[in-house]
Amino acid sequence: MSSAPFKLSYLLPRHWPSWLVIALSWMLARMPLSWQQASTQWLTTRLAKTDIDRVRTIRTNIDLCFPEASAEYKLELINANIQASVQVLFDVVNVAWRQKETVLKPGRIIGEEHLQEALASDKPTLLVSAHFTSFVVAIAKLAEVVPYHVVYRRFDSPILESHLVQRVRDNYQLTLIHRKDIRDMLVELGSGGTVIIVPDQDFGLKRGAFVPFFGIPTATVTTIPQYAQQTGAQVLLYSVYRENDGYVVEIDPVLENYPSGDDVADTQLWSDWLEEKIRLHPEQYFWMHKRFKTRPAGEPNPYKKT
Repeated sequence: MSSAPFKLSYLLPRHWPSWLVIALSWMLARMPLSWQQASTQWLTTRLAKTDIDRVRTIRTNIDLCFPEASAEYKLELINANIQASVQVLFDVVNVAWRQKETVLKPGRIIGEEHLQEALASDKPTLLVSAHFTSFVVAIAKLAEVVPYHVVYRRFDSPILESHLVQRVRDNYQLTLIHRKDIRDMLVELGSGGTVIIVPDQDFGLKRGAFVPFFGIPTATVTTIPQYAQQTGAQVLLYSVYRENDGYVVEIDPVLENYPSGDDVADTQLWSDWLEEKIRLHPEQYFWMHKRFKTRPAGEPNPYKKT
């Protein structure tokens, strides 16, 4: 994918907010890391006192997934998750604008041998993960190991697309596939390539089914085993979490007997894996997503403000 060519229409007033975001992102990336950390804490303190939609969603998800937890624990978890979510903002601007070495140096990979073994097999490789709050730096770190394609959601703004997303693509030698262009992903896998996909959002039931997640029936895409079946791809799961001043990308071995022929059972396997990983670092998951928006018939939308 090539960067979008500059057009004179990009200078029209409707694009000015996007240019402002670009300028702000550049300035935020130039802040010393200690200032970024202080800013993260400052924003966390203020956001925790609000009732904006994303913060309300975090509170709702944590209430739903940890019903047995004390009110004190939930409050600590909510505040820690807001802080981890704010850090994603700095991850994005740092990956886009800072020196590559500065972003990659604090990270380490556990289980790289599993990925290397998969790559040596000459079979297509599908890496599946989730929206852990360090997923942006993980995508950059994995590019050190192998050039790959990554499925993502394209920005509506061509300015943000070409000056943020495409900068990341060029800096880390990634190839981007818009999530609506799944055929391109299948072609890449069919030719023996490596693809990363992060499918843990509520896309309804058109391409999915309800499977338990934290004991809650959750609309989950069942297409991963289908992609593996269609292309002959081997599937590896990986997670990412922060530790001290760095981050860890942890890659599991290739899934055995996968796909099994039962798409729902294979999806449940992935969902169970995700829940297990989240419970290890519950503050480091994107609880701001409305993961339980699609409900079985008769169940209310838990995110509807009353």
